[in-house]
Amino acid sequence: MFECTNGWVGQAVLTDDEVASGAGLGLGNYVLNKKTGAITAHASLPPDLIGEQFDAAIEAGERVAGHQVYPPLCRIDLYRTSENARTISYRIDVTRLDRQSDATTQYVEITKNPIGHKPTDRTSGVVTSWAQMRNNTTGTWPAEGTFDY
Repeated sequence: MFECTNGWVGQAVLTDDEVASGAGLGLGNYVLNKKTGAITAHASLPPDLIGEQFDAAIEAGERVAGHQVYPPLCRIDLYRTSENARTISYRIDVTRLDRQSDATTQYVEITKNPIGHKPTDRTSGVVTSWAQMRNNTTGTWPAEGTFDY
């Protein structure tokens, strides 16, 4: 854990086996904002450099480089619209949790093998990861679901 002026920078603590297997390579950082309590995810740079960048953004009144992971900003409701052996498609309703009236609908097509998605925006990527995780856990692609991110 590294303390900077406006927050604390931390990384996951790995076991000796994880370190030996190289799991620490590319390990990202998280910053807990002292003022807001929000947690943002950041690149795998040295924690002190992440802290410097975080402080500089806060002090300049700019957007922080990382993306917020807590509290979640969006609720995703997804509904399967079609599926075949190669692809699965979903309608996605995205509701901003910080602005309940701000909701959008979009569609994503997921290629099953190799995994991919269209469009290639962040929300479609998050939906693809979530749906693939459910498929890996249950053995089937979800027909519908809800999660926050």
